Amino acid sequence: MNRIFLIFFISMLLLSFGEFILKRKGMDGRQQRVIAIFYVLTILCLIALQFQYYQVLPTSNLMNFLSPRVKWWVDQFV
Repeated sequence: MNRIFLIFFISMLLLSFGEFILKRKGMDGRQQRVIAIFYVLTILCLIALQFQYYQVLPTSNLMNFLSPRVKWWVDQFV
């Protein structure tokens, strides 16, 4: 389902970007910059979503350090 939505979203983004390219001649320069910034931010967020399953920070070392301490802390309450 995620891939189907991604294909649909990218196709709609490309159609919208094409429409923007065709109609940008009649727009003010400031309006063109704002719309272009939104397109760039959307593409950057799309790229960031593709890396959501990768670990950016190595949390396994931290969890190896904290797990015995958390277990000891829970045992103190029980």
